[in-house]
Amino acid sequence: MRRKADEQIISRIRNGEEDVLFYLSKKYFESARRILRRNGCPDRDTPRLFSSILVNLSREIQRNRISPNIGFESFLFNSIWKHVDALKKEKEKNAPAFPSETAAISSCFTILDDNARRLLAARYCEGLSYEEIAVRMEYSNPVIAQFECDKAFSQYEKIVRARLNLS
Repeated sequence: MRRKADEQIISRIRNGEEDVLFYLSKKYFESARRILRRNGCPDRDTPRLFSSILVNLSREIQRNRISPNIGFESFLFNSIWKHVDALKKEKEKNAPAFPSETAAISSCFTILDDNARRLLAARYCEGLSYEEIAVRMEYSNPVIAQFECDKAFSQYEKIVRARLNLS
């Protein structure tokens, strides 16, 4: 039954019937919106993004003569994920790089004492849990490790704020 529904959707898109687009919007918008929101798209942009994805998908179906035997739902969600990946790459490409600030922030790390540096490196560079840090640093429990990590990060944050003249 599902295969027949997919064939009907694809054939109706090929024939240029607009009512199928309204049906698809109603059926898949909430799921697509959830995917887009979870991947960093603002809520106000999700209707525009979904409609552009749906229009591009219908154009692709009309132009490329895609087989009616494909699963339309998986084709739609693959298109959404491709669009999300493209948005992420574009965002990374357009991200402002402040090499002077990055250098200043990294130089602040060397100001910390050895214990604070080891704690922060274990937590943020190596990705260790507080339990693993407690074992490595020989603390009696993970709560103390968490407290010490928070204290070291707070100290680091104060040094960075002072260096960058932030209030």
